[in-house]
Amino acid sequence: MGKKNNLDLIKSALEQAYVKQDKVALQHIYDVAQDKTIEQPDNLTRRHFALMAKSTLYRLDYALASELIQRELIDYFFAIDNWQYYDLCLFFFVHNMINVEKLKPYINDILNQYLNNKLSTAASNMVAPTLIAFLESTMLQQKTTITQSLFLRLDFIDHFEQDMTFQTWLLFLRGLFENNKTTIHEAYNIVRSLHMTQLQKLFDHTIKYYQLLS
Repeated sequence: MGKKNNLDLIKSALEQAYVKQDKVALQHIYDVAQDKTIEQPDNLTRRHFALMAKSTLYRLDYALASELIQRELIDYFFAIDNWQYYDLCLFFFVHNMINVEKLKPYINDILNQYLNNKLSTAASNMVAPTLIAFLESTMLQQKTTITQSLFLRLDFIDHFEQDMTFQTWLLFLRGLFENNKTTIHEAYNIVRSLHMTQLQKLFDHTIKYYQLLS
């Protein structure tokens, strides 16, 4: 089975387990991925799959990885000239366990390559969810300056106007950030009226943790 197929399989499994907040399933995915890493220590893809699973586990409680793991991933991102689908999937899944201040240059690079049509179609489709996930992480790590600058930049970009999931996430996160209950309720009304059940579950998890920071 090819690298992309394996990537899509673990991507789907991690997304489903995270929506359900299923720690047991996530731990199992990590254990299997880690075992394969031990079997093939020189296989970077296997290592990345294990880190994606570890980060999704960490995302349940919004914990950060060790400095050593953060540096390992930053070094990989630093070497990227043109972002590929694989790279964006990796960034999407591991960014939350890295201090977002270290990732600001890379999220800007991703967005610039997207706006300049330098990404493949598959990679381009990962940009919107990656931006939302990164924005959420800036808020949960309480990096207010980065959150404000990203909101401001997104306000001047019209590429995602037709993406209902993106726009609803943006509305929800803005409501949280500004402590605007009306905006939050508006976002919830949208997901309920459109029966976006998975998105509502993600909102519930985010708001629960974010309120603990207040």
